[in-house]
Amino acid sequence: MALNDDLSVLRDTPLFSQLPVDALRLVAFGGDHRNLIKGDTLYRQGDAANCAYVVASGAVEIFWTLGEREPVSQGVLNRGGLMGEIALIAPSERQFTIKAVETSELIRIDRDVFHRLMSEYPQIAEMLRERIQQNLGELAVKLSELGSKFR
Repeated sequence: MALNDDLSVLRDTPLFSQLPVDALRLVAFGGDHRNLIKGDTLYRQGDAANCAYVVASGAVEIFWTLGEREPVSQGVLNRGGLMGEIALIAPSERQFTIKAVETSELIRIDRDVFHRLMSEYPQIAEMLRERIQQNLGELAVKLSELGSKFR
């Protein structure tokens, strides 16, 4: 993908949509591309995490597994979808398994690039905090719903 294509994708990503063009360029220049074909697994729940991914084209499905149960789909991400943003802050484990549902291109964003972005554009730290808070709230609701099914 060309730089302008990457910038367009990043503008479509909620975490980055409010950033100035210079900040988006920093992410785009620091990002690597990864291609998946239908059925490929990007990563598995429990894997070590040191980066995030943005869907540039195609689509990926998110799966969550509780114990020994079968994985449960949590939805599909298309262009602009962000996965693994917690890894941008600190080392962590992947919370979901991600699989390509069609041929897809992803932009890989390293933690080091993101830390540089936060030092140059501190407002992104607050946006990330809000996004993580929202994600944790949604996860708590889903866990509560699952818990009621097993009582």
